[in-house]
Amino acid sequence: MKTLRRLPWTEEGRAAYVPPGDGIVNHLADLMEAEMLVAAEADASRGRALAGDPAASSAELRTAVQYLAHAVEEAALVAGLRAERLLGVEA
Repeated sequence: MKTLRRLPWTEEGRAAYVPPGDGIVNHLADLMEAEMLVAAEADASRGRALAGDPAASSAELRTAVQYLAHAVEEAALVAGLRAERLLGVEA
């Protein structure tokens, strides 16, 4: 079985795959993964700043936790996708 690349999005709730290579879909997946990591870094920075603000309300902190949880999920997804490619996991 040929190794396929799992994409960082789903199609109708199911994992989407593409053959590895230099095609447009692979390029879009690379861009999306990079954007996910940049957003996670920005959320972490904002969360850290908010956590250090003694005037931050509990509602602001709860919202920050929601953003941070989403950022961790996305970073973990990117890490998993990259591990699959490094290890040659077959789809």
